[in-house]
Amino acid sequence: MRLLDRYLLRELLVPLGFCLGGFLVFWMGFDILGELDGFQRARMRVVDVALYYWLGLPEMLVTVLPVGFLLALLYALTNHARHNELTAIRAAGISLWRLCLPYFAVGAVFSGGLYALNEHVAPDARERQEALKQRRLAARSEDAKLWRERIDLENVAEGRRWNIGAFHLGTAELRAPRIRLPLDPTARRGFRARLVVWTNGAWMPKFVVESLWRNGGDAHPIAVTNKVGFPAFPGSPADVLRWPGTDLVVPTPVLATNPGATLGMIVMTNVTWRTNVVPPAESGARWRVGSYDPTRRECHDVRVEVPVPAGAVRHVMGESGGWVDGEWSFRNVAEYIFRTPTDSEPMVSMHATLAVPELTETPDMIRAEIRVEGLQRGRALRRPELTLRQIRDYRRLHPRIPPKLEAMLDTQVHARLAAPWTCLVVVLIAVPFSAPSGRRNIFYGVAGSIGIAFAYFVLQRFGFALGQSGQVPGWVAAWLPNLVFASVGAVLTARVP
Repeated sequence: MRLLDRYLLRELLVPLGFCLGGFLVFWMGFDILGELDGFQRARMRVVDVALYYWLGLPEMLVTVLPVGFLLALLYALTNHARHNELTAIRAAGISLWRLCLPYFAVGAVFSGGLYALNEHVAPDARERQEALKQRRLAARSEDAKLWRERIDLENVAEGRRWNIGAFHLGTAELRAPRIRLPLDPTARRGFRARLVVWTNGAWMPKFVVESLWRNGGDAHPIAVTNKVGFPAFPGSPADVLRWPGTDLVVPTPVLATNPGATLGMIVMTNVTWRTNVVPPAESGARWRVGSYDPTRRECHDVRVEVPVPAGAVRHVMGESGGWVDGEWSFRNVAEYIFRTPTDSEPMVSMHATLAVPELTETPDMIRAEIRVEGLQRGRALRRPELTLRQIRDYRRLHPRIPPKLEAMLDTQVHARLAAPWTCLVVVLIAVPFSAPSGRRNIFYGVAGSIGIAFAYFVLQRFGFALGQSGQVPGWVAAWLPNLVFASVGAVLTARVP
């Protein structure tokens, strides 16, 4: 860094510190007057009030930093011009654009800082302040205002629907969650019958247990005793003998039929059983028969897997739940599996705890849903209040968004991207009004620069309002003030004598 750059930065940073400090003190002073009753009700001490405003500092900086930077820049440049320092620097062959390079560098750093504050810190500042205030209330729950009740969330793209009794914004704790989700494509449905007997020309299953694997890696399938729904066993007793399998000679007690045998006499006869029989797959069903007794026409240990019908859904109803190790886990859960859309007797399973890794909705997505729905029902927005990540999460859950809401979200996206550039625009606004040489009052030209800056901020708000209402495209509403005033500032700077 050149000596000149260090000098210009030093002369800028000192008034910048005073401007930012003065604005913050002024802001906090007025805010304390408005919040004093609330602080007293919450019995907050001086340390608590200081922490309260420390938590809210990022949100204040988003507004204060561009204005403070503008005033500090006006002061520094005007002071240099009054002492003919700019004339001497330019006489040494340094152009005005090169002279302003440190100011543009500071503006770029502040722009990056504003983006980080807007995206990662400032949006949650109010919630953190409210959490601190609630912790000091004696008569109320310490986090009462962090709970949001009756939340309905639908993931249209993946066919899931959430109904949440209450959601904690801080810990992502759930109360009375109800989730409806389609079964995983790898889900399997199976039946196991201890015995299938040929009776009156048909196969009759006995002692049937139905199992359902929610996904391909499910180690704890739901199992229920089921007297109906067992698939029709294919073929006849003669077919069973022809199907692939292994012959096994089994000594079997049978009634004696040879001449001279005593009536009712039972003798042991070697009978060839069929084991590990594999019937042909039909309609996607996969069969396996443990053994077949041809004398009694009985199939033992019959197992079959069938595809899960289209429209099968799973309902998870818990008493509470939370985000644990990257997945949702629910407590005191009743789980219902509806095999078909018209299933009147769903499979039911109770769990003390149940993890559902299929749920891809994260706590941040739920927070985004809450924030967007709250903004839709609330007052008209005067500035961006949604982060890019929240908007992306909301759009992921809602591929089809109504035009009015889409206009609001589109404007929010472009406003988030355009807002940090304010710190660079104010450099272009300040330079042409403060850099002209001449011995003059320190505030000469400042009024004009502040007037243009005021018009710039007004146009920002006006464009934002038009974009929110859908009157103009979101990119026009957000970027037009930057483009217009940056162009005007660049032209005026180029014309500085």
